Amino acid sequence: MTQQDRNNAAVSETVGYILLLAIVTLSMGVIYIAGYPALQSNIDANAFESAEQNFIVLQSNMERVAFDQTPVKVLKLKLQSSELATSNRSSITIDYDGNNKTYTTGEIEYSRDNKAISYEMGSVFKRYPPSSMVMVSEPKIYTGKVNNVNVTTIGIVSVNGNDDFISGNGIVTLNMKNNASYMDTTSGITDVKIQINSTHAPKWEEFLEEIGFDIIFSSSSMVSAMRNDTILTISRHVVDVELS
Repeated sequence: MTQQDRNNAAVSETVGYILLLAIVTLSMGVIYIAGYPALQSNIDANAFESAEQNFIVLQSNMERVAFDQTPVKVLKLKLQSSELATSNRSSITIDYDGNNKTYTTGEIEYSRDNKAISYEMGSVFKRYPPSSMVMVSEPKIYTGKVNNVNVTTIGIVSVNGNDDFISGNGIVTLNMKNNASYMDTTSGITDVKIQINSTHAPKWEEFLEEIGFDIIFSSSSMVSAMRNDTILTISRHVVDVELS
């Protein structure tokens, strides 16, 4: 083999290595461009699913604290580029026997990428863009009959705390502490009107209608409903909530 042949062979081998490296780099780039969005979407879905499971645990913890089964509960949640907030924007008004009582119910909300999961008045909601909403777990509001008499029970678990939020990627601690409990039962049959002010009003409307209330008025932020000729029991439980 001549020197020229040796030089040509070396050049060919070098070019081959360069082409191989280019093909590998291009393949990795294509895989990254095509696969990263799917991977990120999967990460986001898993984070939101984990938050949903945590809020079912939160609902259980709030009930245990509210009903004085345990005075204090602590729940830790991993944020993963999300936000956890408490607010006092929701409320319920109950009108019966000449009484008109309004209770602040409050809300705990986890939000990530325009999706949210919330705890409000003993129930859990999910929201998806642009306007989808689901009641994941129902509140302690019941209707029925006892000895052919209509009976209505309204259980209210109020989140008592400041408007606050924590965002980022760390772990947030949600502290729950029993504050107070109240109960009232009518001595006889009465007509009951309730009004719920909430960002989840459409789902409250569906729930109330399903359990036997007659809807009087509804909007995106409020629903009012009536149930006539019923014995009414109201139980309200206040839980102090703090983020740290």
